[in-house]
Order: sequence, then structure tokens, then C-alpha cells
Amino acid sequence: MPVKLTLSTLNARSTHVKCVCPSVDRSVGPMVSIPIQKAIRPKIIDIAARGHYNLVMRFGKKYWECGLHLALLVLVGFSAACSDDDTGIATNEHADASTVDVARDVPLDTSTDEKQESAEIDAPADLTLGDSSEADGIVDATLDSAPEAAPDAESESPFVVFVHPAGDDADDGSTPNHAVLTLGRVQEILRAAAPERNVEVRIAQGTYTGQSVTWDYYHPDYEIAFMPIDYHGGGIGSIAGRPVFDGKGARVLLTLDVADGRETNLAFIYLRIEHYRVMGLNFRGNRNDFEHGWNGGNRVFGCLLSDVGNLANAGKHGFGGLDLVNSRHNEIQNNHFLQQENASSSAALMHAIYLAHGSSYNEIRSNRFVDVSGDPVRVRDGSNHNQVEDNVFEKTGSAAFISDWWCDKDEKTNCTKPSGECPSWENAFRDNELHCGYRGNSIATFKYFQGVNYVPHWCVNHANTDGWARLRTSGNTKSCP
Repeated sequence: MPVKLTLSTLNARSTHVKCVCPSVDRSVGPMVSIPIQKAIRPKIIDIAARGHYNLVMRFGKKYWECGLHLALLVLVGFSAACSDDDTGIATNEHADASTVDVARDVPLDTSTDEKQESAEIDAPADLTLGDSSEADGIVDATLDSAPEAAPDAESESPFVVFVHPAGDDADDGSTPNHAVLTLGRVQEILRAAAPERNVEVRIAQGTYTGQSVTWDYYHPDYEIAFMPIDYHGGGIGSIAGRPVFDGKGARVLLTLDVADGRETNLAFIYLRIEHYRVMGLNFRGNRNDFEHGWNGGNRVFGCLLSDVGNLANAGKHGFGGLDLVNSRHNEIQNNHFLQQENASSSAALMHAIYLAHGSSYNEIRSNRFVDVSGDPVRVRDGSNHNQVEDNVFEKTGSAAFISDWWCDKDEKTNCTKPSGECPSWENAFRDNELHCGYRGNSIATFKYFQGVNYVPHWCVNHANTDGWARLRTSGNTKSCP
């Protein structure tokens, strides 16, 4: 039966439609999140429900799953469906692009030639390399389109706070001439003003050293965007460069410490974050309350995170350039994760993106990963329905390019979560370019550290109850000399 989604009820800054696909044999299926283009406001979308797994469609050679762009639906008139026949299930821990299956209802180009041309693998426009405006010569992606600042319902001008390397936290940040210095001061200003509209934190180019802030201010209906002072919606070539936050060995630049079960709507656009020891950015919800203790709806776009971990910063080992704990529906797109490295004794513990403890429905697209000492994407403990698509991985990973690990309290004495951790389900790893492990060696595409079929007695076995797979893969290409 069709599902009617009335979009006119959404507020103007909404970035997702959330719906539930009806099931053939049960009342509801999984939650589906559909990103929407803010400029498009169709009133009705029909979704034909044929099962209880995932929302799927085909556009060109691309396999879209639980993340349909409304613009495509509107412009080409595609109908989406809840597929009951997705056989692209990853079961072999050492499988590569030549061994994965593909869903029968959305056929793909299944060529197994690892040296096929980029046109054949349909590389995204966001990864077309162009000239860099960065002084260090890092090549940046040339964008066909850049993210827009989300308009609020009344189309009011945003509340703006200005930041400058020579700013003064005694000021109010209201103009460039009264810029403040730290993100901590920005949060104080926002908390006092409590603006009922979008916020733009406009950051002048230059270097900000040693900053670290625990951030808990947000508005569930409006976005707070941290961006270069000269950013107005263009690509990297439209700004003078990324403002640099150099941690000088500090633990983390920003920890979003919110567990209210609401969207927090922070956006990080074209920033450079470097020399942090444990994490670059940390979105932290409550790992013990998946249902009510989450945050989400955040965006990380066009950022460059480099030299995160204890190889470049003395001290205890790092965990992830972007570390999520019970954080969901985040968009992580067109970023560079470079030199995310721990020293040799803890090298495998460092990841570029760490999705942990209920971090579900996140979209990781069109990013570049280079020199990551551990597996670049790690999922842990019930982090489900994440999509990792159209990324490039070079010299990353100790065991695999994406891995699933959780702390088994029956096997380990140092697990700290009282209720126990569980496997993750229904993640997707598609259309990625995979170029060698961290040490220049060939590694597996994916790995389940506790095995694909083992589910401890305290966890729901979604394979039995819902027909879920642990991981679905297709279209990945591998090349390692």
C-alpha cells in the first residue's frame, strides 16, 4: 500500500523526511530518513511499500538506499519502494568488489575489473579533483553545488557572531570589528541571546590555537553553522581558505554534549581541524539510552581533519577524527580525513569516523580518507542503517576499510557498559574506491570482529526477527599494487 508523506507540515529548515515503511508481515518496518533539498517543497510523495527491509531505488548506476534525494524524485518522477529482495548482503569477512552480490530489483553494473575507468564506476562530481586554494597543496574537491545555509521559516536574516584570531572575548561578536576569539565565548553569546532563528558563526581565516569547548547550546528548529567569514554557499574556490583550529595536542576541538533525544542541528563547513590528540569533533549522546538519549541532524561538510591521534600528539591514544556516540541522522560529506594516526602500539584503535553506541542513520558520502592507522570507518554497538558511499580510501585500515566491533562482556572483563553491547545491523558500504591498507598492503573490504552470525543472548537477533543483514555492499572497486 502507498505511504503518503505530507511535506507541507515540515518547517523550512527541515533536512529529512522520516517515515516508516509498512511491512508485509508486521505493522511497521524500519524508520527511513530521506534527505530533502531545502529549495524544493513538493506537497506529496508516494512510496509504494512492498516489504519490510529498506527504501531502495535506482538512478543511473547508483544504488540509493534509505536516502533518496527528493530532487531526483521530483525531477525524474521515480517512485521509491520498500524492497523485500535485497540480496547484496556481505557475509564473507574477506570479500572484495568481485565477490559481493547486488539486489535483483535494482541491477547495477557488476563489473569486477578493479582497474575500470572512473566513468564506469560513476564517480561523484564532488570527488572531481581541482585546484587547491590551501597553502599546503592539498587538492580539494571541486563542487558542482555547495551546501546552502538553511533558511528559517520566516526567511529572517540569521543571527551572526564573528570570530577572529585577534578577537577579544570581552567583545560581543556582533560585527567584524567586535569579533571574539574563542568558540566558548560564542556559546556564551548564543546562550544569552537565545535567538529564534538560524545562527551563523563567521570565522575569519587564520589560526586558532589550543581551543577546546564542550558545546551544549542548540535549537531543535534552527541551525548553528560554523563557517568561514567569506562563505556564501559556493565551493572551496569561493573562499580565501579554511580557518585553522590547531589543537597543539589538546584532546578535542568540540564535544557536542547533548542527550535530549532531539536534533541539535550544528553544521561545520570548510574548517581545518588539526593536531588534536583524541578526537577532532565529538557528537556525544547517552550510550545507555538509545531511544531517548540521542542527538543528531548535524552536518560536517568540506572540512579537513589532519594529524589527529597520538602519533603527532604525545599522550594517550586517540579514537576518531569524527567520533559519534548515540548520534544519528548526521550528514558527513566532502571532507578530507588525513593522518588519523596513533603510535604503533595503539595504531589499530584510531579511526577516521567512529560510529558507536546507537549512532544510526548517518550518511557518509564523497569523503577522502588518507593515512588512517586503524580501520577508517568503525561501527560499534547497535549503530545501524548507516550509509557509506562514494568515498575514496588511500592507505587506510589495519584490518578492513569498514569494520564492526563491539565489547563482548562474556569474553572481556574490561567492558564498561552495564547492559552489554550488541552487533550493528543494516549498514551499507557502496561505490567506494579502495586503495591499499595503512601499510600499503591489501586488506579486506569489511570485517566482523566477533563473526557475522554471533549474536549474544542479551541482544535482539535482527536477522531472525526482522530479516536484517549486518552489512550490505555493492559497487566497491579495489586496487592495491
